[in-house]
Amino acid sequence: MSSVNIIGAACIDLLIRNVDEDRFFSGSFKAERIISSFGGDALNEALILSKMGLDVKLCAILGDDPNGKLILHELDKNHISYDQNILNKGIDTYISLVFIDSNGERKFVGSENGSLRLLDLDDIKIDEDARIVSFASLFISKALNDEKQCKLFAYIKENNKILVCDCSKPKNNEDVRDLKCLKYLDYFFCNESEAKALCHNEDLFECERLLYEAGIRNVIIKCGSKGCLYKGEFYPPEQNIDCIDSTGAGDSFVAGFIEGLYRNYDINDCISLANKYGASACKYVGATSWLSHV
Repeated sequence: MSSVNIIGAACIDLLIRNVDEDRFFSGSFKAERIISSFGGDALNEALILSKMGLDVKLCAILGDDPNGKLILHELDKNHISYDQNILNKGIDTYISLVFIDSNGERKFVGSENGSLRLLDLDDIKIDEDARIVSFASLFISKALNDEKQCKLFAYIKENNKILVCDCSKPKNNEDVRDLKCLKYLDYFFCNESEAKALCHNEDLFECERLLYEAGIRNVIIKCGSKGCLYKGEFYPPEQNIDCIDSTGAGDSFVAGFIEGLYRNYDINDCISLANKYGASACKYVGATSWLSHV
């Protein structure tokens, strides 16, 4: 049994540095560097929290292929538990191509039918004694619609667990006003562009208001180098850094916040730890490479 259960994506990232978009898609291109690493929002959170000493379970699916078995080996090495049905024949373990520009910003290319897009309710088993459940990315799986997420989230809350949810960009023009599942969330995270897309509004403070109106108890909007927005106030990071690669920075932010919740920190200290971990991720190429320097 694990204190923190994390639901979502686990994949392999192929990171390509200093990609000039026009030149890259025009023909032959020599990238500065191409790096393979582990990725996916749920796997990133799990690796970070395990490194910090928390007892973690990953709820995900992988293909029964070399990449899936490589991820499984990493889970075992880091003492992260998982269900025995995590490997699935007939599907491909998701591979994400990550194009990183000179400012450390990135764009992604992935398979529409890779493993992380296929996670369904039957693949998710919550430990009875888990204190915190993290649904690592809203909209990642095309199999989990709002009705299924309501069913899952209601079960989690009925069993008195803290429910944390991170966001990805809406895939089908979803609107905050139509999502019933949000009312179950104790903590909801999204970045600026995700908030604006979900709320169909360019005013960040209005987006925050609409998210609270949906029934979420705590809304934290990740704002990059500005830190985050919480209840109308910006919380900047303690230090400015040169961003090498922002891949996984949002996942590291959420992992820091979850660690704070686990250790019973107050909200300000949870945000401070989240900002610290998010900034740390930007210093190195790869979502969790910064853990090697802790």
